[in-house]
Amino acid sequence: MEPENRTIIVFYSKHHRNTQLLVDAIKKREPAVALMNISEISPYYLSDFDRIGIASGIYYSRFAKPLMKYLEVHLPENKKVFAMFTCGQMNSGYTKGVKALAEKRNCEYLGEYGCLGFDTFGPFKLMGGISKGHPSITEITGAVDFYRSLGK
Repeated sequence: MEPENRTIIVFYSKHHRNTQLLVDAIKKREPAVALMNISEISPYYLSDFDRIGIASGIYYSRFAKPLMKYLEVHLPENKKVFAMFTCGQMNSGYTKGVKALAEKRNCEYLGEYGCLGFDTFGPFKLMGGISKGHPSITEITGAVDFYRSLGK
C-alpha cells in the first residue's frame, strides 16, 4: 500500500473569495489537506509536504502576483504540483506561469482545474461584474472531484 501524499494548497483569494470556496470545499471533504492563505501568517513549511496545490483568482490573465512572488522564493524542488483557479472568463493560458515555475524547480505537474468566478476586477466593475453566480455548486464539486482524481 502506497503512503498517502501529504498535501497543502497554497492560495490567494481576495476580492470575492471565489478561489477560497474551492479550497474550503476540498478541505471539508479531505480534512488531511492543509490550507495556506498567503495573505495570513502560516505555521506551514512547503518542504514538509509531498504535493503542493497552487490556487488563485486570475488577475490580468495571471495568478495573483503576491502568490507567485511567494512561490518563487518558497516552492521546494522535486515536489508534485497542481493548479486551481477561478476567473471571469476562461482562457487556456492562465497556468503558464505556474507550469514554468514547477518546471524550473523540477516538480511534477499533475494537472489543473479552473472554473468561472464572479469578477468585478478592473473594467468589469463598471458594468457590474461578469460571471455572476460562479463558482456554482457544480463547479465547486468539480474542484473536489479534480482533487480526488489526483489519488492519495
